[in-house]
Amino acid sequence: MAEASPLDQEALGVYRAILFHKEHDPDKLAELLDMEPECVKAALERLSGLSLLAPSRDSPGALRAVNPSLGLKVLLQREQDELAWRQQRIEQNRAALAALAAEYGASGRSGPDGTEELANVDDIRIRLEALAESCRHESLAFHPVGGLTQESIDAARPLNEAALARGVRFRSIYLDSVTNDRVTRAHAQWMAERNSEIRTSPTLPMRLLIVDTTAAVVAGLPGQTGPSALLFSSQPVVLAMRALFEAYWEHATPFHQEHPRRDDAGGELTPQERKLLQLLASGLTDEAVARALGIGVRTERRIVAELMERLGASSRFEAGVQATRRQWI
Repeated sequence: MAEASPLDQEALGVYRAILFHKEHDPDKLAELLDMEPECVKAALERLSGLSLLAPSRDSPGALRAVNPSLGLKVLLQREQDELAWRQQRIEQNRAALAALAAEYGASGRSGPDGTEELANVDDIRIRLEALAESCRHESLAFHPVGGLTQESIDAARPLNEAALARGVRFRSIYLDSVTNDRVTRAHAQWMAERNSEIRTSPTLPMRLLIVDTTAAVVAGLPGQTGPSALLFSSQPVVLAMRALFEAYWEHATPFHQEHPRRDDAGGELTPQERKLLQLLASGLTDEAVARALGIGVRTERRIVAELMERLGASSRFEAGVQATRRQWI
């Protein structure tokens, strides 16, 4: 679902000019508002997308301003539709994890139903190597830890090169904090330079690898301890994991080496900052928030301090109130 552009100051100025001055011509609007004609045309497109402009009957080919009260109802309906769509995504994620939990519970950690428990690092590497060799179409991955080790990167690189040569499509999602880890950032850039698709997300639910539509390897689930993983070959579970990946992929940010830009939807936050505020608002401790974001506790507290300063807040409670007023959370 494509999100409409926000009603920024430029678009609001154009809307007011059409509403109060009854001016329709883009060039005259540009002169009236002291704006570039291209900016006016872009604002007209945004206003049309928000249903705040409609075709004029008096001036065929021109646009007229919709009554502000009606425009407010349209915008509210749009927000309600988006909220319903996001709720649907949550239900899809919940269904995917429920399918995984059911499969895991029925497997007894090991069994003939397509579930295999990998109990140590050697077992995991052997299975990953076999999966890499068998991959023919697409490899999808979550990387929820703060950084990869140089050893793991060196071990996987020949396998990745061979898969790329076979035409395998790689899509990977890292944490936003990958920009702070030199080794992992360099590896992600190396993959991106070889036409792999890399995106980042503030948080990820688990470590995940999906090979074609035949196998999914999952680690980092609640209750798992030590270097263990689960290998699923049951197609319903693999497809559920793929749906979970696609849901995160849709809203992940394309990878760049520089720090992420402010979130356009909020105007003043990066996706990582927005997620941090949401996690704190849910009652998590600094340690739990830092772990979810893949950053250190000191870094998490520094970001919190910077957000409080930007909000002009003297306490975290006041920061929460100000963040809510600004619709940051």
